[in-house]
Amino acid sequence: MIQQALRFLAIHAILTWRIVVGASYVLGVLYSETNCGDTPYNVIIADGLGTVDTTTCTNIDSCTTYTESSGKFVCTTDFKQAVEDLFGGSPYLLMESFSCGDFGTGLAVFASGNCEGSTDFSTFLIASLNTNGSASVQYFKESTCSPNSAKSLHIIDADTINGDVCDTSGYKWYSNNYEVADDNTPTVLRDENTNADTLAPSLVSDDEITNGSKNVGTPAPSPVPSPIWQIRSDTGFNTAAIVGIGIGSVGVIILIILLIICFKRRSIAKPTESQLHSQKVSNLPMLAAGLWNDEIIVAKRIPRDKVHIKNLLSRGAYGEVYSGLFNGWQVAVKMLLPVTRTNLQHVNEFLAEAKMTATMDHPHIVSFVGVAWDSLSDLCVVLEFVDGGDLRMLLNKYQDMHEAVGFNRQKVSIALQVCHALTYLHSLMPPIIHRDLKSRNILLNRDMEAKLSDFGISRERMERTMTAGVGTSLWMAPEVMLGERYDDKADMFSFGVLLSELDVHTL
Repeated sequence: MIQQALRFLAIHAILTWRIVVGASYVLGVLYSETNCGDTPYNVIIADGLGTVDTTTCTNIDSCTTYTESSGKFVCTTDFKQAVEDLFGGSPYLLMESFSCGDFGTGLAVFASGNCEGSTDFSTFLIASLNTNGSASVQYFKESTCSPNSAKSLHIIDADTINGDVCDTSGYKWYSNNYEVADDNTPTVLRDENTNADTLAPSLVSDDEITNGSKNVGTPAPSPVPSPIWQIRSDTGFNTAAIVGIGIGSVGVIILIILLIICFKRRSIAKPTESQLHSQKVSNLPMLAAGLWNDEIIVAKRIPRDKVHIKNLLSRGAYGEVYSGLFNGWQVAVKMLLPVTRTNLQHVNEFLAEAKMTATMDHPHIVSFVGVAWDSLSDLCVVLEFVDGGDLRMLLNKYQDMHEAVGFNRQKVSIALQVCHALTYLHSLMPPIIHRDLKSRNILLNRDMEAKLSDFGISRERMERTMTAGVGTSLWMAPEVMLGERYDDKADMFSFGVLLSELDVHTL
């Protein structure tokens, strides 16, 4: 049903975008600089499904600048050569995912041995090619990649890299070749095509592998059978995962491709009841301490006396949204209901939503302005004010005016913008599942641009699937309603219902 819904959108998109059939792969390239001029630190490879021509892709092969980075899409029929060209002689590690023998997705990371950015701008990594032929990738919570912020360690043995065989989890691994002298000094490599000399960066020594990942003073992982993609994380769960990125607004078909593949993830171990209980117990100290001391919340705090509350806009089960002013700008102010403001659990959940929203940066997600309080009883979250109402209001208006059903350019544009927002959420690491996608939570500005809102029940997807039945029933995926395990595909079911709303104006 997910693919049918997306193809339904594609059929109507053809009315407004020209599609040319041809190419094999679409590469999403992310850079740490703002001009796409340095070595990329992430390259995502997606199967183009024969829907995008390389001529078309030439027109979109342009740099899109973000707050602290940049990115672009590249189309190719030979993604390995394209990755090699993109890294331009710099070391990289390429992972391919296969399902039943067919290529699924791929990910290439910059193996510089230094701290690099990751897909969500809040998780950072060090990837290294080791002198014994193995490789490692370690993720960190902080941009400095300090040992205290280490999250997980990934080790790939030498036999797996460039072996052109799937490992036990269905992945193939490749890297460009670097030679290291006996004294561990980098060797000058010669490009056969250009005769240009390239200096290979310093690599991690065997001793460093024995003692743990580079720059991280943690014990070495226990020996495991090869081939292996090993993960050691804070939660103690082992998984193999594809990390995705959603970058830029470059055309409806490319986004549909990214949504169809949805950066497939595999859960290797299901937690036991005792593990779940231990995790709940471990969260109690954080709840008692309060998220109001969290570094992100503190960094986003604004003066409470600068926030002026005006008119009530809406009221829900736990909170209220008002129009207001902050430094002379019109904003939306979200507060807890009076009866819940003294409840420590509700306060922490409210701040958790604020923290999640504060880390997002996307043109089709409601922008976070700040969080303010003098005391916890007057805590409020200040958000971008979107002045065009919500999508449900627009569709009700269409229904009352007996507007023709079906898709027009405006409806397709709204659907595409929601696609952008979902692709961004699902490509974060860990992915964020909205869990309550519906027309009421799609806000529109005066230019009829869509903004995804209300992350009150959104959650970062853990390395296990979730089972809590949350959301609004008419938009809820069957597995969620039945209390079964689910993942980010639940949002795609809700998106299919949203497409139906756009089509016929009602449910």
